[in-house]
Amino acid sequence: MQKRQFSRRGFLSLAGATGGAALLAACAPAEVEVDQGAAADSSGEAMPDVDRVPVRVWIGGSYTPTEWTSRSAENPIVVNAPRILAERYHEENPGTEIVYEEGPGGEDYFAWLTAGATAGTAPNLVRSTHNFAVQNGWAVGMDDYLAQPNRYAPDYDSWMDIFYPAFMNSLIQPDGKIYCAPIDNIWPNVEVGLAYNKETLDSMGLEPPATWSAQMEVSQALKEAGDGLAPWQVEQATGNLWPLALQILPSMMQPVCPDMDLNGDKFVGVDEALPAYRAGIIGPNTPIYKRAFEEMYELATYWIDGFNTVDIDLLWREGNVGLRYSGSWEFSRMANDPNITFERGFLPPPLPNSSEIPATDSSPGATDPPRTTAGDGSVPGDLLTAIQGSEYVTMASSTEKDANLEQTVDFWMFLTEPQNNSFLVNENQARISSAVDGTLGSIWQEIATFELPLYEYAIAWWGQGWYWDNDNFMRWRPVFIEWITGQIDEATFYERQEEEFAAGAQRYEEILEEQTDDS
Repeated sequence: MQKRQFSRRGFLSLAGATGGAALLAACAPAEVEVDQGAAADSSGEAMPDVDRVPVRVWIGGSYTPTEWTSRSAENPIVVNAPRILAERYHEENPGTEIVYEEGPGGEDYFAWLTAGATAGTAPNLVRSTHNFAVQNGWAVGMDDYLAQPNRYAPDYDSWMDIFYPAFMNSLIQPDGKIYCAPIDNIWPNVEVGLAYNKETLDSMGLEPPATWSAQMEVSQALKEAGDGLAPWQVEQATGNLWPLALQILPSMMQPVCPDMDLNGDKFVGVDEALPAYRAGIIGPNTPIYKRAFEEMYELATYWIDGFNTVDIDLLWREGNVGLRYSGSWEFSRMANDPNITFERGFLPPPLPNSSEIPATDSSPGATDPPRTTAGDGSVPGDLLTAIQGSEYVTMASSTEKDANLEQTVDFWMFLTEPQNNSFLVNENQARISSAVDGTLGSIWQEIATFELPLYEYAIAWWGQGWYWDNDNFMRWRPVFIEWITGQIDEATFYERQEEEFAAGAQRYEEILEEQTDDS
């Protein structure tokens, strides 16, 4: 039988893989050749062609097969695992063809998914950034499927049992439904983490920051040395406020969480942020948020010069950035980049304690955590929450048009079988496996040695009011850049933030009303 290397077309129109079979290390990324022609049965005889039901998949760039099959200086990231899994799925399910499609990034993504949802041309299984598909009513509810057994994971009573309970609880939407079976999880507090140049810090006698005050001190020392802290490059010009959402506010908001947590599940999401904002508990003009913004402002004064115009990646590769924010899904690319010669390290961003942000007569301070994670290499499952909402969904319009909902859900189940899921996610370690019994990649094994604060309440950043909808999200961030760069004064900054909060909250309230009317 002839063999060939896959072309670009071949990589994106692939057939899939065995059921719950273990995926061995031998399947790790390599230069791969794949048989061309009809499938064969166990005797080696060619099987006749069959009509195949296509399942169209786009679950993010980290899981879209690359044309190249080995790492190089030009392409430090290679994505082979989804293709291998698709091949194995097809061996057991010859009537289904897995077609990997490509989706755009940035703002183009939202227009692309909107058009696809309207026309029924969106991928059947899709990554929906920031709860976008659910809020727009495009996703298929998964509760009935999650309650059924996953035939690729027979050791579990139901598909739901594969996943972390705290995470699944945080996926419950205001209508009481779950629309997502997670394919991966964000490590607690490390949706956007810290990367550092070990050689730079060593040469200056600095330790990687383990506390909020230490992060301030290290950033200041780097700035005085002509270096500085680099904001996350993806949002350097539009407002990198992840430290505010992921580091400062989770600690400061703990005292008000009992009033926000309306269902008593110890998780504060966007549906609970709305009444809290209406009640004046959260929002730009509250003492908590103003105090948090002061800390954020001070941290931003230590950002590298020209932070909103320079090429941060280039400065990093040249060894001219000592500490930087980075999406946790970028850690693997940075760790494997052959263009970098210095030793790199990765950290969870530290949260402040009461001594670092003390309470005053006019504003609350940071809250000390009642306990911390073990730091023993295990996953702190109680801390895992759906920070970005229902990220992976089946699209109602396209699965109805393609008449393939059952096949789409079946492949989704296959991808979340613990060994398959670990193989998929650990190839590039953008995140961690969504399965309780999944394994950790090397980067996350190191992250797992850090003790993380374990607060009584978990708060998603969209539960802080930072994501009412996409329009709100894209508008409030640049306002901070205008403030930190002196384009507007402090009073104008708070006035503009309040305007964006109010407008976003109003639109979100209208979304909830529409969902209630539809149900």
